[in-house]
Formats: sequence, C-alpha cells, structure tokens
Amino acid sequence: MKKSFTLIELVIVIVVIGVLYSSITFSLKSTSLYQAANQLASHINYTRHLALKDSKMQYYPINSTSTEMNKSKYWFKQWWQIRISRNTNNEYWYEIFSDSAGDSASSVFDRNGGPVSEYALDPQTGLYMAGNNNSSNSLYNKLNLTHTFGIGRVLVFVNDSLATITPTNSFKLIFDNYGNCYIREGEIGDGNDINPYNIEERIPLLQTATITLCQDDDCEKNVSICVSPKIGNTYLCNW
Repeated sequence: MKKSFTLIELVIVIVVIGVLYSSITFSLKSTSLYQAANQLASHINYTRHLALKDSKMQYYPINSTSTEMNKSKYWFKQWWQIRISRNTNNEYWYEIFSDSAGDSASSVFDRNGGPVSEYALDPQTGLYMAGNNNSSNSLYNKLNLTHTFGIGRVLVFVNDSLATITPTNSFKLIFDNYGNCYIREGEIGDGNDINPYNIEERIPLLQTATITLCQDDDCEKNVSICVSPKIGNTYLCNW
C-alpha cells in the first residue's frame, strides 16, 4: 500500500519550499541591484570618456547666426553630462547628453536632453542614451532603472548634503574636457555667465559622491556607487 504524507512531513516540505523561494527571490533582487549599479557606474565613466575626447571648445563662430555665436561664446555649457531623474510615475531614469545652444539669449541652454541630436549614442547598439524617450531609436528600457531593474529609490549624497531626486529636481554629473567633474552646469541664459571655471556657476564635485540604488522605498537592500571628487572616477563601493 502506498504510504501518504503525514501532517508534519507536509509542514516540513512547505517550510523548505518557502526558504528556497525566499533565497531565490533575494538572489534575483540582489543580482538586479548589482546589474543596475554596474550599468550606471559604467555609463558615468562613459560620460567622462565622451568629455575627454570632445572638448567643445570653439574659439570663433563658423557663421553669424545666433546659434553659432552662442556655441562659440558658451562652448563650456556644452560639456557632456549625465542626468538622473524621476518621472511622475515614480520611475527613476537617466540620460547622457551635451546641451546645445539655442537662438534666444533667454533660453540658450535648457539643461535637459533633447532634441535627439544632443544625446550620446550607445557604442554597442547605436541607440540614443535617453531614459525618458520611449521611442524605438532610444535605450528607454535599459536606462529606466525602475522599469528594467525594479529600482524603487535613488539616494544621492554629494558635497555634504542629500540631493533629493524628484520630477522637477534631478541630479547631474558634468565633465569638462580635462575630466573634471561638476554638479551644476550654470545658468540657462547668458547673463554674466561667461567664465568657464566660475565655481559659483559650475559647482565642482569636492568630496566623494555616493549614489545609492535601493530595491524598495525603505532602502534595506541597496548598492552604492562612489564618484571620486574632481576627476569623477566611478566605482561600486559597498557591493
């Protein structure tokens, strides 16, 4: 006669299955955290690489249009940068771009990625590195940290303060052609902002910045990325 399971044996089996499920789930979450942090760190370093090989310096305008005049006068506002933000759906995303000059002195640079000509191209796929541009020619899915990796919160500690990321308040790392790192790119319009190294406008990264990616809002499971001061070398620092 076939022997049936006792109640105690069934309870033991259920407990074992629960433990295995929890272990697998934690492992998958940890893996996704690591993948997200590793990708973001790699892309910060890639932004610095773009800045080093593309100085943006333009001593003279190539013609007399307002756009070319602004490109020459404010060449330093076109340094490559990476911007981490959050949309109204509470999804964290980022983009890599070089801001372009406009025709109007009151809105020379808008501090955001777009049009598509401003975005960096992913060296592997050739797609635009725009995490908030849901089109077939952009890396929307890959650069949307919440959509792809389940990131629930991003905390940034920089220059002795906590930078809160909201739909209207993003965090940026800007690199000049020497690889120096800044956290602010200056005024939108021209005004008196004509000195590339005016530290009141372009605030340098003075201390190691920490970008913490959290699996949940309580941030119990997290991985941190460290960005070294001045030169902006980026690495995982608590994995």
